[in-house]
Amino acid sequence: MKSVVKFMSMALVLVLGLGACNRDKADYTTGGDSDKDNIGYLAIGGLNATVMEDTENINSETRAGSVDINTFTVTIYDAAGAVVKEFLYGNMPAEPIALPGGVYKLTLKSGDMSAAAWEAPVYSAEEEFVITRLQTTTISNIVCRLANIKVTVAYSADIIESLDANYTTMDVAIDSNSLTYAMSETRAGYFKPVAATNTLNLTLKCRYKGQDKDIVMTNTIPNVKAAQWRKINVVIQHASDGTASIGIVCDTWTYDEEIVFDTAAYLMEEVLVDDTDMPVINWEGHDMSEEFELTDEMFDADGNFLKSINIDITSKSPIASLVVKVSSDNSDFTDAYKSAIALEQDLCNVTSSMIWQMFGYPTDAKGKTSTRIQLGKQAGTMKSYEGTHTYEITATDENGRSTTQKLSIAYGQIIEPRIVWVGYDIDQRQTITDDMTCMIRVTAPLAIKDFTIKIISDTLTPAELEGVGLAAEFSLVTSTEYAASLTGLGFPVGDEVYGKTLISEDDLNITGFLAILGGFPGDHDFEMTVTDMEGNVTTKTVMLHANEQL
Repeated sequence: MKSVVKFMSMALVLVLGLGACNRDKADYTTGGDSDKDNIGYLAIGGLNATVMEDTENINSETRAGSVDINTFTVTIYDAAGAVVKEFLYGNMPAEPIALPGGVYKLTLKSGDMSAAAWEAPVYSAEEEFVITRLQTTTISNIVCRLANIKVTVAYSADIIESLDANYTTMDVAIDSNSLTYAMSETRAGYFKPVAATNTLNLTLKCRYKGQDKDIVMTNTIPNVKAAQWRKINVVIQHASDGTASIGIVCDTWTYDEEIVFDTAAYLMEEVLVDDTDMPVINWEGHDMSEEFELTDEMFDADGNFLKSINIDITSKSPIASLVVKVSSDNSDFTDAYKSAIALEQDLCNVTSSMIWQMFGYPTDAKGKTSTRIQLGKQAGTMKSYEGTHTYEITATDENGRSTTQKLSIAYGQIIEPRIVWVGYDIDQRQTITDDMTCMIRVTAPLAIKDFTIKIISDTLTPAELEGVGLAAEFSLVTSTEYAASLTGLGFPVGDEVYGKTLISEDDLNITGFLAILGGFPGDHDFEMTVTDMEGNVTTKTVMLHANEQL
């Protein structure tokens, strides 16, 4: 939290202080040649950098000894995000560095981060500072902390005795980036965070000794952050009635003293129950993990669906809850869907049964041990909206055992450009929080011709936008006069946009802009319009609200 507050305060300096500096240079100059006079100095010759390394030793052939901080790269960025100086820590200049007056950021980094890799820790730190005319700014100390997420997997002695090591693995993933831990694996895996808080997806595949049946169990660990070491231990948990089940316990070490984590809250939640007693969700003859494609041949001349998509749910104990959550990469589909029924609903608790039955959902599942969802009744609706439509189904029995399956059904190809705010509903106004991200994903099958943005704000005036080198309306393709400022704020520009069919969320990440907006209470809208080479136009608005600061 301290670093977030600090970044917000520095961002306000950028808007208010540099805005005035750009207009009249009053902060730094006294007349004459402003470029020559507006010079200050950064003294880092005596910088003492330390690395907060692991506090426990993990057996490894690939990682031995201490981190050599002399090989770390020191980079100095200006307010627009451009690199002004870069060198190795071991080659730190002894003399002060002359810099034009303004706001800067110094980073110290051990190397590039892999999405997921064995024994590949990355340590980093950053420090923001201000250079004032004819003054010397000194940075004396900086602490590098783990920038990625460390994960180890271990097995208790009784589980090693019970499971066949040749058929036992734990797959750990963040999004699509994963590592597979064999039972004998002692190395640590390091994962690149994809957001401020991340979810570890766990898949345990195992087989009891002497058996020929594979068991697959899944679970998740939420709220995982950079600078944390998640130590996953697979154990056998014995119940009071003498039964036993496979489970996990996750302990956490943290390398940042500002992070507070309560491990006890997770010890009982992260349990993987033997799947022989779990509810089963199945589409006979189909692998639900594979995307199913609707084709025109599956419909007759009148539009009737000639196939079936029957999802059967069976349970040894009576069903207590059957939740269906619907999503799509085509917002028009979800808009039409939620105008009729809810996008997420427990089918064991519906108030109007007729409409749900028309959509193929059972309304009498509660207390039964088997039921069926007939998604084929929705096939015509899916065909009306090109894209991939996903149904997440979670069945829970009266003993609390739960199973979740996802089925994705796709039809056709989306031709028009698509604009998605990753992790958020772009059609809803969102209140800015410390951990919010603003990463935008744009797809345009026919390639982007233009991408314009219009900033509509209650309190952010044109003068303040000018202070960060922006206007209220600009094009990422043609507004070359704003290119440096846009790049510094996380926007791609020019050829990074024109002719592209994809702008990933890594390429359009304006999370840093949120700290600036946080200093201006009110609503702030970014109206984004993408035009492709064939003239198809899509407009979406990122709608934000900043609360009054206390």
